[in-house]
Amino acid sequence: MKKKLILSIAVLISMILISCTVKHETLSIIPLPQSVKVGNGEFTITKETKLIYDNQLVNIQNVIDYFNGYLMSSSGFQLKTTDAKSVDGASISFKIDKSIENNEGYKLSIDKSGITISSSSSQGIFYGVQTILQLLPEDIYSKEIVDFSLNLPYCEIKDGPRFKWRGMHLDVGRHFFNTEFIKKYIDYIAMHKMNRFHWHLTEDQGWRIEIKKYPKLTKIGSVRKETTEDGTPHSGFYTQEEVKEIVEYASKRFITVVPEIEMPGHSTAALAAYPEYSCTGGPFEVATEWGVHKEIYCAGKEETFKFLENILTEVIPLFPGEYFHVGGDEAPKARWEKCKDCQARIKNEGLKDEHELQSYFIQRMEKFLNSKGKKLIGWDEILEGGLAPQATVMSWRGVKGGIEAAKSEHYAVMSPGSHCYFDHYQGLPENEPVAIGGYTTLSKVYSYEPIPEELSPKQHKYILGAQANVWTEHIPTPEHVEYMMTPRISAIAEVCWTNKELKNLDDFLSRMDKQFNRYSVAGINYAKSEYNVAIKNKFDAATKSMALELDSELPNLDIYYTLDGSDPDTNSIKYSKPFSINQNTNVKAVSYKNKKKMSNITTRNFQVHKAFGKEITVVNPYKEKYSAGGKYGLVNGLYGGSSHNSQWQGYEGVDFEAVLDLGESTEIKTIETKFIQKNKSWIYLPEFVEYSFSEDGKIYSGNIKIVNEIPKRKSGIVIEPFTVNPKNLSTRYIKVFAKNIGVNPDWHQSPGGKAWLFIDEITVK
Repeated sequence: MKKKLILSIAVLISMILISCTVKHETLSIIPLPQSVKVGNGEFTITKETKLIYDNQLVNIQNVIDYFNGYLMSSSGFQLKTTDAKSVDGASISFKIDKSIENNEGYKLSIDKSGITISSSSSQGIFYGVQTILQLLPEDIYSKEIVDFSLNLPYCEIKDGPRFKWRGMHLDVGRHFFNTEFIKKYIDYIAMHKMNRFHWHLTEDQGWRIEIKKYPKLTKIGSVRKETTEDGTPHSGFYTQEEVKEIVEYASKRFITVVPEIEMPGHSTAALAAYPEYSCTGGPFEVATEWGVHKEIYCAGKEETFKFLENILTEVIPLFPGEYFHVGGDEAPKARWEKCKDCQARIKNEGLKDEHELQSYFIQRMEKFLNSKGKKLIGWDEILEGGLAPQATVMSWRGVKGGIEAAKSEHYAVMSPGSHCYFDHYQGLPENEPVAIGGYTTLSKVYSYEPIPEELSPKQHKYILGAQANVWTEHIPTPEHVEYMMTPRISAIAEVCWTNKELKNLDDFLSRMDKQFNRYSVAGINYAKSEYNVAIKNKFDAATKSMALELDSELPNLDIYYTLDGSDPDTNSIKYSKPFSINQNTNVKAVSYKNKKKMSNITTRNFQVHKAFGKEITVVNPYKEKYSAGGKYGLVNGLYGGSSHNSQWQGYEGVDFEAVLDLGESTEIKTIETKFIQKNKSWIYLPEFVEYSFSEDGKIYSGNIKIVNEIPKRKSGIVIEPFTVNPKNLSTRYIKVFAKNIGVNPDWHQSPGGKAWLFIDEITVK
């Protein structure tokens, strides 16, 4: 009897666990709640449904107006509200429950009597409303009145966020976006239960906030004569009244706006307006090129600090949140090294070097901010030279900065470029609009864990949460911002909200089906990169062929492909398992769902030549980030395009040298290697390329050298082949050497930085 009872309990537990998994998928709530129980039945909201609220909930009218706004825009009616304890018939009730300790947490109950959301604060009620909106049909997000039933499933949800800081950032310095779009952006943040909007207001390429004491900051600093990439002027700024309007709009959605005024670097636009606060006195102009610029606030002049304090004195009252972001990243020290005032400051303050001078700079600004009731937060460079006493670190150069901060008992927000930079490509570059680089898919964002393993349990509390960043060098329009932000915001939202043990990628991707529908109904220009087909290639040394696997990020898609260069459709070959090729082949693939085309066409053109799949030994290691497929990446028959992120192998600050073993003495008519130049990205053609030959792999002769004649300063994207056509040559080994220029030239915006070499294939015919 005892064994049967234990078995029955085990079966019951198993059924409950299976049921919960199915229910999560069915409800498709993002971010996933901490606890969900689903009942049998539905409740329907009608015009007669009353909304009861507890008047002890501060600012509850903001939540009511928000909810009624969705009902009015999609269904054409609002709910009547009352603070009475009860009403006749089914109702929606917003109740205060002080037993819920986390003021962002909530309980949601839906049954035949109606809907009840309980929380200790209106913010928790607001997040419960977000869940209600997701439980309703997707039409609730429509901006036009449509005919649909407002049905919700019976359920019990207990929920609350894992992290306090759940942030989205937007750079308006590189490209300006009007207040209408900023409000939309805030709505997208709210939709995902996130609570921080990091507003990057100043840059080398533009100053975007009105400062009444210094009018030239906007008159001069907000206007750049052109953007080098397209040659068009760009301008725009926010008045203080517009800032107040946006901050109030965000507060009604329980979002704190964190302003960023960059210092001491990224300050060219400000110094173009007021050059006297630089080290050299100028003149300067607002930067027209992207990248890191050498102009910087002078840390030796007292007037500089007064200038910045006056600016902060105007800005601080506009933003009631506790944090103020001062940037602190990518601050070149070349000007400080030659500035007599800065060197005098170093000597008089007993500082060791320019890094400690930056620490001095940040610590002075922190004291000022603290005196105004604000906490300083900055990018992880503020750790260099010593961290300001109470500063919070935003870790973007990986996780090291966050770890260092937490171990020294400072708070940190995790925002590593590897997972949290939404200016990166989210799909294969050939299928995407131009991006700054990187490759950060929806699944990769979802895989991020904000608490590093290196931290002890006691140190976990210093990780406030995580944030995703949208830098806009290559994102000029609101529609493009939406494309880069969604759907990846869904992934970072769940990273920040849902407990680690509840996260499951397959479950998340299945819930994204309805989220995509919500985006569509809401008119959001979301990326569909997740539907695109990846053509994964791996060279099979045993068969001397290329094994191909076709896959997509989203499950349950039908993939069709062709091998003759024609565009695939549902009449083409349906993919079922990996296959191999060993001859010139133009592979094209596309995904379908329910016979509807879901993706762009992905193309891979394989060219089989005499070096295809041959053994290759590379002397200096390439960067894993730019592997072009690994060991056989330079002999796999694939060629790079205009994006250096695809099929290009990258070498930072070192020469390229490789030996190719053809296996036996082979007649050679042509050898070609291609390199790419994008000097704004620190990528240059080699100074020269040299080929030499050997039969035994020891003694090389017949050197052929090709000197590069294309200027390093040539802008844009340059792809250059270095080709030789030797006469009467038979050889087994080919050595290829390409000379890296080493560092960025003096004219570069970041002189002295390590230069890159990118090579795509060693073609032998």
